[in-house]
Amino acid sequence: MTGGYLDLGYRTFTDSDLGDVFNLNGSGELAFNRAFSVQLDLGGYRFQDLGENATNWTLHANWHTSKNASFGAFYGQESIDSLDVEFYGLETGFDAGPAEVEGYIARQQLSDFSDVDGNMFGVSVTADLNDKWEFTASYDLVNDVLGVLDFDLFALGANYAASDNAEVYGILGVAHISSPIVSGNTNEAYIGVGVRMNFGNERGTTFGRRGVFDKLPGLPGL
Repeated sequence: MTGGYLDLGYRTFTDSDLGDVFNLNGSGELAFNRAFSVQLDLGGYRFQDLGENATNWTLHANWHTSKNASFGAFYGQESIDSLDVEFYGLETGFDAGPAEVEGYIARQQLSDFSDVDGNMFGVSVTADLNDKWEFTASYDLVNDVLGVLDFDLFALGANYAASDNAEVYGILGVAHISSPIVSGNTNEAYIGVGVRMNFGNERGTTFGRRGVFDKLPGLPGL
């Protein structure tokens, strides 16, 4: 085992009608040699306004081409309210000195409903300010969620190292939502806070979490 983490977080739209979500996630990575490793992510989510729980698992196959560059492929499934979503894609990450850049592209669809599918795309940057503080910026696109929701998510955040292995974080973002559930197109702000405990490698695992529900700051009650 080369690394892992546990993460407890909360996100909410500033417009309370759009919902919020609690998350508890964990991940671990197993290396076969210097070049290849596998990573397993597990997660649970509670969408309060929707009154539903969701689960997530994602398996990554990672190829480390150098000390500063990694590539991967991933497959995962999520479940909510008897609906199953599967997703798969490619990802890459680069360590550029004081900054780390990560990106992914994927497809997602409702299991047993091949005509209800969509795309996922994301890129994130983490930059060290000093030994204690680092700043983050990210963009994620998730469209045709359950066939009715399109999300574009922009977020800025800050992480504070409370100890060698523990950090607290906060994010401030804006979601562009297109859906008949929220009466067309709208831009809504959201915030998030959490605590993360890393094990092994400083960053825990090679790649971040993937999935549809993992990206959403909340879902409105239907």
